[in-house]
Amino acid sequence: MISKRDILVIFASAALIIVGTLYWFKSQPDYRDNKKRISLQVDSSFNYKSIYESEQGFGNDMTNVCRFTLKKPKNIKGFVSIDNLKKDKREDIDNFYNTDVNTEWEDYNNTGKYNHVISELSRLKFSSNTKYIHHRISNLSGDELYIYNKEMNVGYYIVSII
Repeated sequence: MISKRDILVIFASAALIIVGTLYWFKSQPDYRDNKKRISLQVDSSFNYKSIYESEQGFGNDMTNVCRFTLKKPKNIKGFVSIDNLKKDKREDIDNFYNTDVNTEWEDYNNTGKYNHVISELSRLKFSSNTKYIHHRISNLSGDELYIYNKEMNVGYYIVSII
């Protein structure tokens, strides 16, 4: 026979598991909060605009592209040229430029909706003044990419979670 004490222990244990799980979910970064994610890397005032948000896929799948500009252009601490990144990070950035942009936006090719963005990203890719920060999101199997060019005063925040 189960005593009142046993029932109380079971309920208390279940409550702790539920609270712990909720706390864990709440503590996970919100990769859809563009302003917060950009402010983690950009140490000055900026303006931003969401360019593209994919439909929520199965699980946490998402792609998000946001454009930002600094109110006063400057070199941002932590951003480095592509030549100073490790080989795997350079390959991820090349993959973004060569594959991801076209794949995500292929439905819009005929409308020209993203032509300006694609053109701007191309200019950023080929400019020696463009700097990057690249993070792998290991627990969600994804990447965060920050791009900024001081001379153009243009930056992009891209997150892709598979």
